[in-house]
Amino acid sequence: MKKLNKVICLSLSAMMLAAAISGCGAKETTDAVQNETTGETAPAGEMSRDNTMIYGAEFMVEKFNPILGSEYCDAMIFRGLMKTDVDCQPQCDIATDYEISDDLLTYTFNIRDDVKFHDGTTLTADDVVFTISSILDENVNSSIRSDFLLVDKVEKLSDTSLSITLKEPFPALLDKLTVGIVPEHCFEGQDINTADFNVNPVGCGPYKLVSLEAGTKCTMTRFDDYYGDKAQIENIIYLYLPDYNTRALQLKNNEIDFTFVEPSQVKELEADENLDVYVIGSADYRCVMYNFQVCDLFEDVRVRQALNYATDGQAVVDAIAHGYGQIAYSPLQKNKFNCEDIVKYDYDPEKAAALLKEAGWADTDGDGILDKDGEKLSFTLTAPVDDEVRVNIGTYLSSEWKKLGVDCTLSALGWDAIDITKCESFLLGWGSPFDADNDTYRLFTTGSADNYGFYSNETVDKALSEARTKTEDADRAACYAEFQKAFAEDPAYDLICYLDALYAGNKRISGPTDKVLGHHGAGIFWNIEDWTISE
Repeated sequence: MKKLNKVICLSLSAMMLAAAISGCGAKETTDAVQNETTGETAPAGEMSRDNTMIYGAEFMVEKFNPILGSEYCDAMIFRGLMKTDVDCQPQCDIATDYEISDDLLTYTFNIRDDVKFHDGTTLTADDVVFTISSILDENVNSSIRSDFLLVDKVEKLSDTSLSITLKEPFPALLDKLTVGIVPEHCFEGQDINTADFNVNPVGCGPYKLVSLEAGTKCTMTRFDDYYGDKAQIENIIYLYLPDYNTRALQLKNNEIDFTFVEPSQVKELEADENLDVYVIGSADYRCVMYNFQVCDLFEDVRVRQALNYATDGQAVVDAIAHGYGQIAYSPLQKNKFNCEDIVKYDYDPEKAAALLKEAGWADTDGDGILDKDGEKLSFTLTAPVDDEVRVNIGTYLSSEWKKLGVDCTLSALGWDAIDITKCESFLLGWGSPFDADNDTYRLFTTGSADNYGFYSNETVDKALSEARTKTEDADRAACYAEFQKAFAEDPAYDLICYLDALYAGNKRISGPTDKVLGHHGAGIFWNIEDWTISE
């Protein structure tokens, strides 16, 4: 087993998919790929395995447009002004350098003049201005708009320079500018929300799209005009395999080369002499999200607190995660602004029972389920059926909470049948790669984009809003401490555990590093240019 543990901050988003070969659209599967050994060509769907990596993927993205906010279209096809390094710190990428004004409100960027999009056009400041302006456009359905709300204006200074002016200081800006840049000309006369680009993407990253079979796979090949280091692996096939058992079987049978695996599969895969298993530090936490709009039971904080106390996080880590994780108590637990001095819900079923009694819940009819004013303490917990860990956590919680008199029914569904905003409660997974603002403000402030449970707390709103504009770490730490204390006392989630990211790959694959990863191992391909395949 290769243990790549380095847990401090969070990771970049995972890879997914590449961009178009010419124009602003993907080619069909008639593209030919040359076999390095024989010199013969074969259709993309039949390309040689000589220098091709097949990745077995859990998810298939429907739209590949950074403007709209897909977290799975970063490192392969799109690149931003900035990128994050192995320590998750922002560094220049398309930008060559930048200056910040004395009042911390204006950032001036110079950009490279040798960046080509996959259609052969040159990236200029116009494309950067278009990308950020489009994210801010209220007519565009961007899920990351809240990340840029403090941007006042974006202006082109020349083809290779631009300025970004802020409404207030915003130290997280450089992290936000890792967002991929898209070519403005590809959207002429089109609605960004429905543009053909969203399924035929064009970027400037190290790989470009050869073919895309919706819901099945995408095939990409190395972009030889990439401005950075040329990728070592020539071709990558991204194969959609939602079932984890299928992925493991195909890996063992050499049908795929690399994949995300579940904790229960590690021992068996370790025993295969042809495979390497990677255990990588992660900021990926599992929790129960309480939906305040759908289920009025959660309006009483004592009910939520009781459920939190009745959750044995260590049991989940030991029995369900097979030891590959740790108990969770804060959304910022892996961040430099983590605050230890908060309420922690150590497993205490007696305290849980006392809180429910205090809230007026009692089993008045002797059926084993608590009731109050004619209403049963009953709700549904939804989990994605293809996620072994989440389904097992849901099964465990349903059993444990029933001992308290809580009727929690697990509903395991396919993602196509899930609308998180409509679930009474949901087994959520999250994990952020960047600044503490990244997955706090947009998750927990009232009305924010990813606040799927409609949580609202004035203290949380104030603390997270102020934390965005503080320029000194000490001031930001104080704001984030206030947030974490308020969040713990009035929980939006039942935080359960952080999970290690688990991957397995054919021994001919080299390249995974110890960079801390995000949700479901997001970010594993952050250095894909350096990966290699041996004979």
